[in-house]
Amino acid sequence: MFRTRTDPSEQKFQKLRLQRFYLAQISYLITYVIIGLAWLAGQYSASALLAISHVTLALLTQLGFFVAIASGYNLRFKDPSFTNPQLVVATLLASYLLMFAGDIRGSLIMLYPLSLLFGVFHLKLGEFIRHAAFALACFTLVQIWDVSVNYSHKPPTVHLLEWFVLASFLSWLCVFGNYIRRLRERLQMRHNTLQLHQETLKGMMGQLQNLAATDGLTGLANRRHFLAEAERRMHLLPPGKALGIALIDLDHFKSINDSYGHAAGDEVLQRFAQLARENLREEDLVARFGGEEFIILLNKSDLSMLQQCVERIRDSFAKVSFDHLPPDSRQTFSAGLTMVKAGDCLEKRILQADQALYRAKELGRNRCETHESAHA
Repeated sequence: MFRTRTDPSEQKFQKLRLQRFYLAQISYLITYVIIGLAWLAGQYSASALLAISHVTLALLTQLGFFVAIASGYNLRFKDPSFTNPQLVVATLLASYLLMFAGDIRGSLIMLYPLSLLFGVFHLKLGEFIRHAAFALACFTLVQIWDVSVNYSHKPPTVHLLEWFVLASFLSWLCVFGNYIRRLRERLQMRHNTLQLHQETLKGMMGQLQNLAATDGLTGLANRRHFLAEAERRMHLLPPGKALGIALIDLDHFKSINDSYGHAAGDEVLQRFAQLARENLREEDLVARFGGEEFIILLNKSDLSMLQQCVERIRDSFAKVSFDHLPPDSRQTFSAGLTMVKAGDCLEKRILQADQALYRAKELGRNRCETHESAHA
């Protein structure tokens, strides 16, 4: 499966490949300058046409690599950076230059190692050795051509010395390149390990935040999270809109714990939490406010909608049967309702809902009462 340029991570790598490509062009620019200066100084033992052909070949090959990378065509290949092809081209072009370099050839043999430096971070040791051997073989052919065709007057010892210098430097470069690559791999492993630790820490932080905002028994939001979320939603309320608040207290809950045990009480709390979630919209919020008290925040609501919602939950809860309670046992709750608008004091509105809840209990429980301020 081909990689695509639309992948954000691949776009980042493409930019990096182009940056490395531009950096490599500096070495080619140096080569162009050397060719021009050598020809002007009479040290380029060939015609101006051959000098121009060398520059033309370099420009055409580099243009081809640039178009392939810039267009994304390189992503079709196993090595999108074209490391091996670029090194082969650079080695051949350097050899082409050295064929006509005359007496300054010894000064220019460092063009081979300079080209190989661009493979330090990408090539394995075996690949690096093969490129180094290929460069040494090309230089050997250049020397043979110089002696047999160009009739060089250099003593054989000079040729051997140049060959030995290049062979020694390429051997050192192989060792150095392997060291750099292994160091890079170790750094990458440490980076991956650190990234893994960071992801683990993020997950743990998320769990801690979830625990800090959630009631462990019912899975609902807790009091602290509800207050913070309600304040946030109040600030976001557009003009003319309101939030509905219902403070709910399960009737005679203490007697359930006393008569049937805490397992029965826990079941009642959990079943109410489940029922409340099922009867609310996704954008609404229900939280355990403390003990057997729950609180509902109805998003972008009006009083009629709030009353209908709470009554629907109350009717449904009265029909629920419980495993830890007698079959004919039915549970109820009382609720106090109020409305809150942007700019209101949340604490004051909750107190009003609590007053309405108290009135519902005084009137016999299992009912909903609305604070008079909600009608304003």
